[in-house]
Amino acid sequence: MLAFNDKGYLDQIGWFNAFEARSPIDQDNNPIPWVTYSYIDFIKGRLKKQHTIFEFGSGNSTYFYAKHIGLVVSVEHDKQWYDKIVSTKPENAKMIFCELVKDGDYCRMPLKLEQKFDIIIVDGRDRVNCCKQAVNALSENGIIVLDDSERECYQEGINFLKNNGYKELSFSGISPSLFYLKSTSVFYRVNNCLDI
Repeated sequence: MLAFNDKGYLDQIGWFNAFEARSPIDQDNNPIPWVTYSYIDFIKGRLKKQHTIFEFGSGNSTYFYAKHIGLVVSVEHDKQWYDKIVSTKPENAKMIFCELVKDGDYCRMPLKLEQKFDIIIVDGRDRVNCCKQAVNALSENGIIVLDDSERECYQEGINFLKNNGYKELSFSGISPSLFYLKSTSVFYRVNNCLDI
């Protein structure tokens, strides 16, 4: 019961703030990704200004990552959501609108930019194909993050990454304003940019 009062864990992590706002924010109302709290705790101390991130999907995660690293590039398929985020995006964030076609330009966007990224966040649509394309857009020590990795429909993408030499570090638990078990997984190889 202590988790539900003003001195409990849910209050400390800002879960009630996120629930009331219907948006992923922390205890100080700062934007955070809509991923597991355990992943957020893990990643925020490992991000560096020299890191570059590509993310499939945009939102509060864009603001969060831009605060901690040098460059965030996000691809978004929802035009209305794109217009909302692009109008307030941080200076070190770049937004790309791309219509969603399965196994089309959307999942190949980081490759089309002809730039290598340290971290690729797969949290948008067409996630299996995004995982498959992401490996060729990573820097030498890059990692991939897959949200909702507990979902059976993403197992093909997980298997692909593991078959290509990536290890999985899974962070399970609750996420902002939601109260069901989910997972966010980091896929990495030796000598990675997060020092795992």
